[in-house]
Amino acid sequence: MSTIDEIKQRLDIVDIAGGYLRLEKAGRNFKALCPFHEEKTPSFFVFPERQSWRCFGCGSGGDLVSFVMKKEGIDFSEALKMLAERAGVSLARRKEAAEDKATDRLYRINEAAAQYYNDLLLKEPIAELARDYVKGRGLDQKAVADFQLGFSSGEGLKKHLTELGYAEKELLALGLLGEKEGRTYDYFRHRLMFPIRDIKGRVVGFGARALDDSLPKYLNSPQTEIFDKSGVLYGIDRAKSAIRERKLAVIVEGYTDVITAHQHGAANVVASMGTALTEKQIKILRGLTRSLAFALDPDVAGDAATMRGIEIARRSLDREGLEMPTLLGTTSKLRAEISIIPLPQGKDPDAVIREDPQEWQRLVDQALPLMDHLITVVASRVDLTRPEGKSLASEQLLPLIAELEDDVKREFYLGKLANLVGVNERTLVAMSARLHRTRRERVRGGESKPIAPAPSGDPLEEYCLALLLQHPELRGRAQELLPEHFERSENREIFTAWRDASNADELSQVIIIDLQGHLKALSEKALPPADDVVWETALADCIRRLEERRLRLQEEFITSEDVPKVSTGDLDSESLAIVQQRIVEVDTDMVETMKEKTGPRFLDREGQ
Repeated sequence: MSTIDEIKQRLDIVDIAGGYLRLEKAGRNFKALCPFHEEKTPSFFVFPERQSWRCFGCGSGGDLVSFVMKKEGIDFSEALKMLAERAGVSLARRKEAAEDKATDRLYRINEAAAQYYNDLLLKEPIAELARDYVKGRGLDQKAVADFQLGFSSGEGLKKHLTELGYAEKELLALGLLGEKEGRTYDYFRHRLMFPIRDIKGRVVGFGARALDDSLPKYLNSPQTEIFDKSGVLYGIDRAKSAIRERKLAVIVEGYTDVITAHQHGAANVVASMGTALTEKQIKILRGLTRSLAFALDPDVAGDAATMRGIEIARRSLDREGLEMPTLLGTTSKLRAEISIIPLPQGKDPDAVIREDPQEWQRLVDQALPLMDHLITVVASRVDLTRPEGKSLASEQLLPLIAELEDDVKREFYLGKLANLVGVNERTLVAMSARLHRTRRERVRGGESKPIAPAPSGDPLEEYCLALLLQHPELRGRAQELLPEHFERSENREIFTAWRDASNADELSQVIIIDLQGHLKALSEKALPPADDVVWETALADCIRRLEERRLRLQEEFITSEDVPKVSTGDLDSESLAIVQQRIVEVDTDMVETMKEKTGPRFLDREGQ
C-alpha cells in the first residue's frame, strides 16, 4: 500500500470536510454550501462510500487531498504533509536534513538583511531622502511596516551580516553582495528596498528603486536558489486571503501600486514583477482564484510584452478547462475570467488610488472582458475607413475569436467583428470555422520519492497517464484532457505536472518524492506494441471515457432519488438536458473515432 493510500485509509473525508464546512445528512451522503463559489442552496456533496467530493454548481471535485489543496490554497505536497501529520503517517523527505537546514538558513539571511534595511530607513539620517520619497508617495507608517520597506546605503550590510555569523559566500549566493576584481561590495547602493516574499511570507529576494539618476531605475536580486523572478508575485503573502475572499486577483506592475492599494483597502492586488505574467505566477494564482484582472496603463495596454502575459494567463487557465470571459450571460457558469482595467491616460494604479479610492473600485468593477479589450485595442490601431485596415483587423482578431470553444460566444464576437469592419458575417463565420478546426489539430507544447502505485488505483486514469508518459508525440492530442478528469489527486498532480513540463527529466524534477514511485510505475506500465495511429486512437478513446465517466456521475447525481435536489428551480431539468446532450456527443465522437481509425481496443485489455 502506498503512503498516499495509507493516509486515505486512516482518514475519513467526511471528517476532513466537516472540519471546514457545516455538513448536513443527505441520504447516504452529506451536503453543504460550496466553499469555492457563492450560492444560497447547497450543491456541494461529500460521498463517504467513494471518499470523494463534488460541487455540482461550480463543477470542482476530487478526493480528500484535492479538497485540502483547494480549501487551503496550497499545493499537493503541502496538503499531503498536513494530512500525513493528522493520520500519523511518515512521509519520505524531499531533501536531506542538511540541505533543508541550508535552505532555511538562506531565508534567515534574507530576513536579517530586510530587517537591517528597514532599520536604516526608519532611524538613520542617511536615509532622509528615502523617507522623503516614501512620504511623497503617500505611504503611511503602517504600510512601511507591513511591507517592511528599507534603505540600502551601499555600505554596512556586509559587516552587519558577517557579524551575525553569515559567510561572504552565502551573501554572494543570495545576491546581497557583488564581486569585482576579487573584492566584494553591497549589491544594492543608495536605493529604496522592497523585500519580496513568497506566498508563505519568506523573504526570497529584493526589489530596489534608485533614489537618484542611477540606472537601472529598478533593480532586482539576481536569480538564486530561493529567488526566481518569474515564480513570485509581489505582495502575494499579504494578498492571498483577500484574493480568496473576493474571488479576484488584480495584477499591477509596480511595487508602490501594490502597497498603495493595500493601504487603501484593496488588499487583493499583487504585482507581476514585470509586465508579462508567467506560467509559474499563474500557478500561484490558480490556487487562490480563477478570476484575474490586469490593471494596464493605456500606453502599454497593447504592447507585445503585456499581451504576451495576458495570453499566457489565458492559455494556462484554458488548460484547466476554463473559458475566456464575455459580456454574454450563458446558462453555464463561468469558471474563470480574465478582464482588463484600462486606466486613465497618464495614470498608474498608485495615482488613481491615492486620488480617489472609490474611482479605483469603480474601474475594477467595470473591467472589460478580455476579448472586448482586444477588439478595442485592434480597432484603435487600424484605419477602419480603408479596406486595408478592415482586412488587418480581421486578420488579427479572427484567430483570437476562433480560440473560443463556446459556439455562442464565438458567434457573438464574430457578429461584433462583422459590425466593426462592415463585412458579411457569413464570410467571417467560414473563416473562423477553418481557424477553429486548425486550432484543434495544433500541437501545444509544454512551457518554458519512492512509493509504489496504489493497488486501489484507478485503471482508466493510470492507463491514460501511461500513454502520455510513454508517448511524448501524443501531447498535442491531449488538449481536451483536463485535471478535472482525474478523481485521484495523485493522478491529477502527475497530469498537471506533465502538462507543464517540457520533457521527462523536468517532470521527474518537479514531482515530489512521495509520487516518484507512482510516476515510475506509470512510465514503465506494459503497453501492447502498436503504431502511432493506434496510440492516438487509444488516447482519444481514453479521454472520451474519462469525460463520459464525469458526465455519467453528474447525470446520476441529478436524477438520483437518494440525493436531495440541488435547487428548487429549473436547474435540475436544464442541467440534466445539458449533461445528457453532452453524453450523446461523447458517445458519437467515440464511435466516429473508432470508425475512422482501426486498431485494438487496448483499454478493454486493461479490464476497463
